[in-house]
Amino acid sequence: MKKGLMVFGLGMMSAGVLAAVTVEKIELKPGDETAKKAYFAQKIRFWGTNEYKASPEHYNTLLTLTNAKIQFAFRLEGKMVDGKPRKVAVGMFRPSIYNWYSGGFIEVIANKQNLTDGEFELAEFKGGAESGYALLRYTGPEVSGTLRLELADNDDKLQVKFTPSPAKSLRGYQLVLTSYPGAYGEKEKRKREIQTNTGTAENGKKELTKSDCWAVFYDSYYDRKENRGDGCCAFLFNPKEIVSGTLRAGYGCIAYLNYPPHQEANLILWDFKKWSAEDAIAYMKKLSVQFE
Repeated sequence: MKKGLMVFGLGMMSAGVLAAVTVEKIELKPGDETAKKAYFAQKIRFWGTNEYKASPEHYNTLLTLTNAKIQFAFRLEGKMVDGKPRKVAVGMFRPSIYNWYSGGFIEVIANKQNLTDGEFELAEFKGGAESGYALLRYTGPEVSGTLRLELADNDDKLQVKFTPSPAKSLRGYQLVLTSYPGAYGEKEKRKREIQTNTGTAENGKKELTKSDCWAVFYDSYYDRKENRGDGCCAFLFNPKEIVSGTLRAGYGCIAYLNYPPHQEANLILWDFKKWSAEDAIAYMKKLSVQFE
């Protein structure tokens, strides 16, 4: 369970052989036939069905966290500068290529600088009987820190923790979550909506209150209830940790959460692949949540 956030109720690859949660990675490099073979052994594709566009100028790694219930798969994509990965975005490709953004679902911004613009290291990844995790380390001019992605055994939600190491002059940072619920969709048909535990977004915007703690991002046209789209997504946060927050619905649905400079950010994310918005909202309303 996350500190500060508890929810009740509802070959090339490295992994613990007997682990209930496996954590695996494939770093895709040009000329590496082992990596290429391992990549094509997966169902996930970055560049097209039969293409393998690894290049020395780019950093691409497939990272997966898998248990008996679900698989979360991420593309770590950036540039190679002086032999080191930089500008590495974290895109979510599974459970759905839609819902949480496959081009970068999470960002950290401080003094108009994106954390992912700095240096990057996949510092640790480990499976286990009770959980598996990956630790991503970023080093930037305004804020550095670690992003921990964790999946528990027999669970279907992703635990996310960002631990900052801010510059002395930093007054705070913003964590941004981006989604395209259901589908990218046609402009004339998309009907992006946001539901929180206190109400809905009006005119595509909602300022978070002190009572808000979760939000469902969905599309009322690309909805599984209408046999359209690929579901929806949701997140839970600790309102005691943030200074303020804003949710916006437009082409995508985006959360902007503002934190004090030294505050850890603890989140739980759901990808409700193949769920209707009605079912997802009902599920979230039944959660029993305790904040520490």
